[in-house]
Amino acid sequence: MAKLNDSLLSGSSGRTGRLVVANVAGTEILRVRPRKKNTQPSPKQALIQERMKKCYDFILPYKAYASAYFGHRQGMRSCYNLAITNLLNAFKLDFQTMTITPDFPEIEFSHGSLLAAIPTGLSSAAATTLSVEWYNNAAGDPDCLADQLQLLYFEETQKSPVFLGNMGERADASMTVTVPPYLSGKTVQVWIAFLSQDGMEVSLSAYVGSVQIT
Repeated sequence: MAKLNDSLLSGSSGRTGRLVVANVAGTEILRVRPRKKNTQPSPKQALIQERMKKCYDFILPYKAYASAYFGHRQGMRSCYNLAITNLLNAFKLDFQTMTITPDFPEIEFSHGSLLAAIPTGLSSAAATTLSVEWYNNAAGDPDCLADQLQLLYFEETQKSPVFLGNMGERADASMTVTVPPYLSGKTVQVWIAFLSQDGMEVSLSAYVGSVQIT
């Protein structure tokens, strides 16, 4: 990959032969298109490819949110790229057993400097419901009190998690949501974060834990 500066190709896009010109965040990039492989991937390569697919499936429900609220662009690495990197690091590969195991506490769906989300409780007291509690650390700040709860939950037999945006305010200190009936008796993993009311800032997401749905 090469960066083009005042090149004859400036303003171009598309490909010529194996050369591909692309504009990434205002920077023109020249790449060599990889040759199509006719050989089957090795078991290790196939496991790496499977991890990438799992990460793409996982981020799909909150892709738009992560693209806007997962940190800040770093050079040519977008917020979405940073969110995918987080998932790739959290989905652990074991080449001895040829397995992929997600480390749920490592997964983040939101990354920012807004006042942190501090979970204090997780339960499922009523049938097909999920209840989350958190510490209201706004200290009376009216802006922080109105921060909007963002919630993500995931059941491991499903391809993707469920993302629920703007489910309540920081001041509420708790929230109960109804989950699909097929989750009854199953264990779900839960994360929360906060988004400022003006939509300009987010907190770092916090892993709440796991709970069996009644």
